[in-house]
Order: sequence, then structure tokens, then C-alpha cells
Amino acid sequence: MGDDDDDDDDDDDDQLGNSDEDNSGDKAKPNASTVRELMAASKTFSSTIAAGAQSDVAKGEAVKRQRKTFDTLLNSRIRLQKALISTNSMAAEQHKNETASDAPVEAAEAAALALLNNLTNLRLSLEESRTGQKRKRTLFDSATPSSDIWSSLQATEKTTLPHRKAVLERWSNKTKATTITNNKARLNASVEQTLTEVLDSQLTSSHLITRTQTPRSCAPLQSSNKAVQPDPAIYDDADFYGLMLKELLEQRSADLNANGTAEFVVQAPWQVARDAKTKKVVDTKASKGRRLRYTVQEKIQNFMAPEDRGQWGDRQRDELFSSLFGQRLGLGEQDDVESEQEDDVNAEEAGLMLFRS
Repeated sequence: MGDDDDDDDDDDDDQLGNSDEDNSGDKAKPNASTVRELMAASKTFSSTIAAGAQSDVAKGEAVKRQRKTFDTLLNSRIRLQKALISTNSMAAEQHKNETASDAPVEAAEAAALALLNNLTNLRLSLEESRTGQKRKRTLFDSATPSSDIWSSLQATEKTTLPHRKAVLERWSNKTKATTITNNKARLNASVEQTLTEVLDSQLTSSHLITRTQTPRSCAPLQSSNKAVQPDPAIYDDADFYGLMLKELLEQRSADLNANGTAEFVVQAPWQVARDAKTKKVVDTKASKGRRLRYTVQEKIQNFMAPEDRGQWGDRQRDELFSSLFGQRLGLGEQDDVESEQEDDVNAEEAGLMLFRS
């Protein structure tokens, strides 16, 4: 009986062990659907990261193209500055009565009309690509009246103005920094204004229009007069041009600082004037010889004291006279001859001393 009970217990233990192994095997085996879900999630995650990286690369390339285009336009504006100065100088009184040949005038007119046609075609191409509608293109020539040219430019500007304002508003809202509004900012009404409102207020301001008609750096002939008055025949945008150059220099200095080179800081004109008016530190005791003035010299490097070769010694003289009389003495030869003569004299003196004693 005892043996049978032991056998039954062993069988039960074997069955329990087998059942535990089966359960552990079921738990160890992963489900196929779970594996597929994990693989799909990993693939989706990697594709999302790759798409984000590609989007960042595309944004970087777009920013580089925009900066390159802006640099090209800025370079064109800088080159047109000389043309603007020449145009303002033509409005001076001393040039009105002068006559010029027709060939240069016709060449300048043809170049200006070609530039106008190219700019008009460019604007119309951009408008057609945005709206998908074809527009009639007008070519201007020397026979086209100036009033028709001005009317066409105004019509083109009127159609493109709403789209330009929308683009400026959208990008202004995207790039606007989120700052905490303080009490001082609340009192300033310009903080709440949008970019287009600020531009419209500046373009329609009579004060700014008067400043563009006041001769300054862009009209040197008119500004040389003592009594400077606004002249509607000129256009002087020294304020805008100076601000544009200042932003360019600040951008270049920021690029230099980012590359680890020396820092270059652009100061505003009022800062330069303030620094010039600042009282300089002056040493009051340095006058009337009450303080010794001296300059610290740098350490003398690679210096060799000069060797005086202007005077001859006894040896140089002996060599010179011996060469003149056909005798050549080697180094130490004269000393040997003198020592031999002294030895002969000493021997003779020794013999005489023997007989004398």
C-alpha cells in the first residue's frame, strides 16, 4: 500500500511539472499579432523621425535660398544708390539749362524701359502662378506716354496689395516674440498695431514724405546749400538706406560671432555722438614737466652687438706689408721665427758667459 501511494504521488508531481512547463512555454511564446503591431509602431516612429528630419532640411534649404535672394536684392539696392544720387543731382538748377546729345539719352531711356518690362513680366508671372489666371502683358516703349505707364503700375500694385498684406501678416504673427505685457507697453499704442498698419502709417505719413524730399546724403548738390528746403523733384531715402546697411552689418557681425571670430558691434549714430561728448580722463600733472614721459620699448630679440672693423691691428698691418714685399706668413709663422731668433741669441750668450766666467 505504501509503495502504491508513493507511485501516485510521483505521478501527480510529474503531471504538475508538465503543466507548469506548458504554462511557462505559453507565456514565453510571443503572440504573432503583438509582434506585428510592435513592428508597425516602430516603422511608423522611424518614418516620422525621417520625415521630420527631411522637413527640417527642406526648411533650412528654403531659408538659405531666401537669404541668398535677399542678399541679391540688397546688392542691387546698394548698386542703385549711385544712380539715385546722379538722378537727384540732375534736378539741380545748374543742370536744367544744359543740353546733351540725343544718343546717351536714348540709350538710358531704352535701358530703363527694358528694366521696367522685365520687372513687370516678373510680377505678372508671380501673380499668374499664384492665381492660375493668365493676364495681359503690356510692353512699354518710347512711344508709350508716361501717364499710361504710371496707370499700369498703379493697377498692378492695387491687385497685388491684398496678397502682400496677407503674407506679411501671416509671417509677422509667426515670428512675433511672445513677451509679457508690462504697464509701459500698455501705454504704447504701437505695441498693439499689426505690421501692415505700421507700414501704412509710415507710408502715408506726411512727415516721412517731407523727409524723403529733404536733400541730405542722397542729394549732395542740394544739401551743399546753406538754406536746405524740401524739393519735390528729389528722393532722398537716407534713413531707410542707413537702417538697411546697419541691419546688414549687424547680420554679418552675428555670422562672424557664430563662426567664432572676433566680435564686431555696430553702434547707432546717437551712441557714437554720446561717446564723443563723454569727458576724457586727462592727467593734469603731465604738463610743465611735472611727470616724466617715457615709452616702454619691446624686448630686443635676435640682436647681435656690432663688431668694429674700421681699425686695423698689428697683425693686419704685418700681413699687408709682408704681402707687398712678396712674403706670405701663415698663421703663427711669425711667432715661430721670432722664437727661433730668440733661441739663437740665448745660445750665443751662453757660450760667451762660459768664457767670461
